Amino acid sequence: MDRKTYITIFILIILPIISILYKLNVADLSLLPVAVDDTVNLQVVISPKENVAISEVVFPIPKQFVQAKVLKSNTKTDDLDFRVQKKQYGHLGIWEGEDWNSPIGYYAKIKMLPYENKDPEPEIPTPPKKTVTKEPYYLSLKQFSTDELSLAKKLYEQIHPYDKDNVASAKQIYYFISEEIINSYKDISLSETIRLNSGNAYTQALLFSLLCRMRGIQARTVAGFDLSKQTEKDNKNKITFWNEVRFHGKWYFVSTYKSIFASSVTGYLPLWKSVEEKRNLGEDPVTFRYTAYITKSNVNRYNFKEYSEEIASSNSFLRYYSLYSLPTPLQNLFRLVILIPIGALVLSIARNMIGIPTFGIFTPILLAMFFYETNLWFGIGFFLLMIALGFFERFALDKFYLLAVPRLSILLTITVLTLILFSIINEEISIFNQMSVTLFPIVITTIFVERFSIMIIEEGVMHTMVTLLGTLVIALISYMIFFFGSLQILFFTHPELLLIVIAIQILLGLYKGYRISELFRFREIFKS
Repeated sequence: MDRKTYITIFILIILPIISILYKLNVADLSLLPVAVDDTVNLQVVISPKENVAISEVVFPIPKQFVQAKVLKSNTKTDDLDFRVQKKQYGHLGIWEGEDWNSPIGYYAKIKMLPYENKDPEPEIPTPPKKTVTKEPYYLSLKQFSTDELSLAKKLYEQIHPYDKDNVASAKQIYYFISEEIINSYKDISLSETIRLNSGNAYTQALLFSLLCRMRGIQARTVAGFDLSKQTEKDNKNKITFWNEVRFHGKWYFVSTYKSIFASSVTGYLPLWKSVEEKRNLGEDPVTFRYTAYITKSNVNRYNFKEYSEEIASSNSFLRYYSLYSLPTPLQNLFRLVILIPIGALVLSIARNMIGIPTFGIFTPILLAMFFYETNLWFGIGFFLLMIALGFFERFALDKFYLLAVPRLSILLTITVLTLILFSIINEEISIFNQMSVTLFPIVITTIFVERFSIMIIEEGVMHTMVTLLGTLVIALISYMIFFFGSLQILFFTHPELLLIVIAIQILLGLYKGYRISELFRFREIFKS
């Protein structure tokens, strides 16, 4: 390489580094948007116990709460009648029928959000207005038995939280339960918890709700899943319980069992927000068993909104030239387009360094975009089918001695008809999930099949099949790069890194050595 080439490569590499250092140290921007890992897959399997005949199964199913946004859900009914009982504080799934002998349940994809309210200000209770006659639901004591109320009243007098404001009173109740009530895993009643000073998460949560309501503080017992309690081996989880207490019109998270009061917490998935009796949830260990599986959803999500606001609030000139200043549709487009040079770099290495043959220069990258925009298995299946159809169409039309443009038009028509047929069949029997139809199949396959047919005639079947295999390999590698979320966000946030890609391409363009495939091809010559 001459001196000019060295200088050019050095400049192309050093400029992105200087730009990123400027963003971090001068503009005071973050390197990347904050990663968001808050989507989970919840699967609940309910199975009957042996020699138990029941006609109805009741179990809580996900509802849209502030902390849980249901993105997708479906149920398994096994020929049972299914209905949903919807209430303000939760949804119950009800399965009804006879001869229930196989598992039922549901699946849901849920976006989890944290409990954000924390550190409530002191709240002095205000006397109710004379016009208000109905007692607030979360102050009601009707759900508790006479024995529970009698024992709780004695405990309440012992704690005496009535000489403080509501927040301080709730804290006093919380500290008493979390410090004086011993954590237990045993199935125990609320009365026994008060008598024995020992209780599980459920009875401790009930006791906190009861004592707060006696003080005039709105509180409720919540049932749901604590992701920190699930086993790493099989992702199993069990329903647990905590509280929500209301101050200044906001609900705050409380768990006496885990010693948390009015803090910002994550990893809690609520199902039912008014639990006074376990049987209301359908939990009945005598008749059936349930198993809940919770796994992190395989998504790459980042907080783009927060990063956009960070750039907009910066005093740097970059706020006018960042890709984050573009409209959302354009941002989504560029997140894919910006990785095309990376795919071209892979193609250059494969062709110039390894010696993998491909159809054309950019055909593998276009195929990768085709797979990305539709569905990988649909893309490969449709692509191979069109190659087969195009191959036979070519030889069938050769008998008519047609010109090139009419022949390509016929091939284009066959491609459209095949795509229509694929879509109709997939709609009926759902062979390919999340399949979307774009113009890429029509454009790419029409041009590719004609090129494929010509190559078979000119260079033979074996060489054409090797080239086809090489094209698919590079397309699959590029497809995986398009799904590499961290790489996509890195280049989208710092598009100047593409200058480094150009520098590498210059080095590849100057390479005049042997390809790896040639070392095997001419190994006999090298030996001699």
